[in-house]
Amino acid sequence: MIPETEPVKNHYGNNVATQFDFDFYIEDATQLSVVHTDLSDVVTTLTYGVDYSIHEFGNKNGSYIVFPIQGSSYSTLGWDTSNNKKEILSI
Repeated sequence: MIPETEPVKNHYGNNVATQFDFDFYIEDATQLSVVHTDLSDVVTTLTYGVDYSIHEFGNKNGSYIVFPIQGSSYSTLGWDTSNNKKEILSI
């Protein structure tokens, strides 16, 4: 079943979290887009297997990604507490 609207889940940085859930069905990695917005509002589409991994495919309730993975040039999703600005991970 194809949803009427494109499912999106946003996660906001806290300097600690590395697992980020999504609650929609995907069959493989090509059906998921993960976008990172840094503290300067620069938006980058991340690469599966380089920046993040997907825990499970084929679950009707969704799954989660791990970001960053070992070897990625990114670090944990940031939160600048001095101005309350947070990085965003959009799945």
